Amino acid sequence: MLKSLFKGISGTKQQSSSDPLVNFVIQGCGKVEDRSVLKHKVHEASVCVLDLETTGLDMVNDVIINIGAVKMKKGKITKLFEAYTKPPIPIPPLSTEFHGMVDSMFVDKPVIGEVLPEFLQFIGNSVIVGHHINFDISMLHRHLKEIYGVGINNAIWLDTMFLYQLAHKDQAHQPLDHLLERYCVQCDQRHTALGDVVATAKVFIKIMEELPTSYKTVGDLFRAQNKIRHKEQ
Repeated sequence: MLKSLFKGISGTKQQSSSDPLVNFVIQGCGKVEDRSVLKHKVHEASVCVLDLETTGLDMVNDVIINIGAVKMKKGKITKLFEAYTKPPIPIPPLSTEFHGMVDSMFVDKPVIGEVLPEFLQFIGNSVIVGHHINFDISMLHRHLKEIYGVGINNAIWLDTMFLYQLAHKDQAHQPLDHLLERYCVQCDQRHTALGDVVATAKVFIKIMEELPTSYKTVGDLFRAQNKIRHKEQ
């Protein structure tokens, strides 16, 4: 369905708001930012766990090269999404040491502008979940703004880093590796987006089982984690 819309997309900003692909992206961003999801019951909400691999951690200059995501419903994974995107800059050696990805792997891959509309469609109006997820959302937001002029800065998200603290009041921030060990979750292909996201989804399921029953809705969790976040800033 999207192939005809992708024609001519090179990763540069689209100028016309009447462009059908831009309108498609605007609608997708609107679903991601829809706050009605806050009213959904915690264990019935549609969830999209996501993870990105990038050329580095610079929010201004680095770019996305690998997207992984899973859709979940009632604690079960229902759909997978994976994409590799060709970066406009060389992958730094330090980043390669971290995730093992090199420039030659991306020669025939699409640019990020081609992948984002399909990825927004995959997310839909699900609650976004991830570990240290604010980085991933900020990266997605920047790319969307640069290419399409619209973003997801107001996305509703839950962070397993904060959710773990809600379940275990005595805990400080913990890296994903700590939670993998804590919950005996094996991560195949660590530091690939799909490998990390499947493992994070399993951690999320474990944490949800430990959370107090007083958290009835997505909004309850969203507000509680934001209290921790703002307190620590």
